[in-house]
Amino acid sequence: MNRLILALALVPALVTTGAMAQTVSDDVTKALWCGTALTIAFSNAPPDATPEQLAEAKIYIDGGNVLIDQSGQAHLDAGFTAEQLTTIKADLVTEITPIVTGEGDPSTAKFTFEDCVALLPAPAAPADTSSSAQ
Repeated sequence: MNRLILALALVPALVTTGAMAQTVSDDVTKALWCGTALTIAFSNAPPDATPEQLAEAKIYIDGGNVLIDQSGQAHLDAGFTAEQLTTIKADLVTEITPIVTGEGDPSTAKFTFEDCVALLPAPAAPADTSSSAQ
């Protein structure tokens, strides 16, 4: 009887520990952070943006959304609930928005723009127009 009571008493502790053990890889965390940052940074185009600038911004936004979707699915696959994922995403928006809008300290960014662009899916990555190889 004592063993049964002990076993029943441990169940809540084990369930709680299992929920706390949910983790994703650093790559998944980076992809979610970067996807969020790219989406926020390029979603607020200035009113005088040219069609070319808007088209380039769309590439970053679309790529950022792909990163968010993929890393969100990885979170769900790792056992996170939809509610937990929503909270994680909301916390990231709160953390990242001041950094990418210039209202916060850029040194607090977890990843650089270059780090994030390197994660973009190949078709979504903007073309490098800095060199003119002919």
